[in-house]
Amino acid sequence: MYNKEFTPERITELKANEVFVFGSNLAGMHGGGAAALAFRKFGAVWGQGVGLQGRSYAIPTMQGGVETIKPYVDEFVEFAQAHPELKFYVTQIGCGIAGFKVEEMAPLFQAALDVENVILPKAFVAVLEQKTERRREKSKIATKDSWKTQPMPEKHTTIAMDESITSEAMRVVKCGHIPEAMEDHWFMYCDETTIRYHRSWTGICIYIAKYEDNGATCRISELTVNRDPEQYTNTDDEQDVARFMTLLTKQYGGDASRYQDKAY
Repeated sequence: MYNKEFTPERITELKANEVFVFGSNLAGMHGGGAAALAFRKFGAVWGQGVGLQGRSYAIPTMQGGVETIKPYVDEFVEFAQAHPELKFYVTQIGCGIAGFKVEEMAPLFQAALDVENVILPKAFVAVLEQKTERRREKSKIATKDSWKTQPMPEKHTTIAMDESITSEAMRVVKCGHIPEAMEDHWFMYCDETTIRYHRSWTGICIYIAKYEDNGATCRISELTVNRDPEQYTNTDDEQDVARFMTLLTKQYGGDASRYQDKAY
């Protein structure tokens, strides 16, 4: 449980041992948002996109997806642990010009929750504590034997995919999902290489996704979809990929809005 202060919404002054942690770009062009403030007031160096500079610390967020940001966040957490004499105020990095959602960025700071000298934004902590509670609720791991299921029918299709989620999100997904009410339409479980979704009422297998664990991220490389018209009537591959990603993203508590428009 996080029992520290939160990063103030506005920071205008810092004590000698305090550090302003902001989202940057690899080129170190600190032209807008928190980066511009770090450059004007807290010693950020133009042309330096990573690490400690003056009384600020840069974490690049403009070079790609969330998975490209995680190594820099991990590096920051390790740096903070190695420098207990400093106090780091983390801003809502990545949620401004970079365009990421709080729900996407906050999980990157899971390891910082217990680092005494790292102060997080209230919005990040709310997401992290919600995920912790969800993991606690999902302490019972779903397996194939947790529900009556049917195999994928002979009539199916396999769709190539290239989607990635963080390893933290995958740890939640691997807990699976066991329905607890009649209106809960899905049972889901994982094995070492696949994520499987079944209809809860009938056990019919609708989706089997193949994933590869790459350490910091898990890549979903293909999706097998039921195409037996007596079991499942949809035939639109793009829509099925969107439906699967909506289910998966909601499972780990992410923002599924970018998939939902295509899903239904």
